[in-house]
Amino acid sequence: MTHFRTTARVFLLLALFGLLAGTAAAKSGDPVPWRPVKRAQPKTGKQIVFPVLGRTQLTNSFGDPRGQGAHEGEDIMAPRKAPAIAAEAGRVKFHTGSSRAGCMLYLYGDSGTQYLYIHLNNDLTMSNDNGGACIQGVAFARGLKDGQRVLAGQPVGFVGDSGDANGISPHLHFEMHPGGGAAIAPYPHLRLAKRLLFYAAQGTIFTLAMTGKVVAAGDGQLRVTIGTLRGSPMGITLRNLGRGLTITVPVGALVERSRPDGVAVPASLASAKPGESVSLWTEAAIATADAQAGKAGALIAERVLLTSS
Repeated sequence: MTHFRTTARVFLLLALFGLLAGTAAAKSGDPVPWRPVKRAQPKTGKQIVFPVLGRTQLTNSFGDPRGQGAHEGEDIMAPRKAPAIAAEAGRVKFHTGSSRAGCMLYLYGDSGTQYLYIHLNNDLTMSNDNGGACIQGVAFARGLKDGQRVLAGQPVGFVGDSGDANGISPHLHFEMHPGGGAAIAPYPHLRLAKRLLFYAAQGTIFTLAMTGKVVAAGDGQLRVTIGTLRGSPMGITLRNLGRGLTITVPVGALVERSRPDGVAVPASLASAKPGESVSLWTEAAIATADAQAGKAGALIAERVLLTSS
């Protein structure tokens, strides 16, 4: 019996130690809410916008053990300086003083959910130079102000490896706290999130320049797999997208083929061959939700340049 009593006392002491340690951490003033992870999955009540533009990879790492406790978010692997965007409309708050989080942003969503954007960029070049600071244009979106209200999909920052992620592959540590409470697993919500092709304020004029590969052509439409996208006047460049799109090619669009000597000559849409390279320029158009999501028929080509391999 003595053995069982001793064991029980040990477990009790360990439990008390954990409680005291948690309380101390809560009082330390660390801005990152490293609270115990709850596996229950409260619903946020709405579909969110995927918080990174461009090609990404999810790790589904919520709850995994970490040095400071269980992992409370999802690491979204993405290229350095990929645009991080608002998961829903709300108000942003900058934070720059955490050695663990590095450059960090809070988004207080209109739904009541609080989102954390952690390890934002602090590099001036495309290498891990650590030469920048947690400021606009480096960590936070250009022109974005602390406390500003943002729309769903609006750029708020840039993916990086600041804080204790320094030297690790660039990624966005993304957390969701419904009602500002305990963290929930973002993975299921990210899997169902609305993916944007680009962001431009609705009602503004935009154009896109894209390169990729032809999938199929016919009936005034061109199906492509996009590799690179450049948006104007947003000033965004996204690479290695690997995203399929269906572009409308009206009768009046300029369709050309690049000869081996580099000269572009007139061609027909029907001459497009699956697998060949293509460059596309869209008509200047008003930004709509469908266009930003890259829905079929929402983007209209002004010029198509085919290049045989």
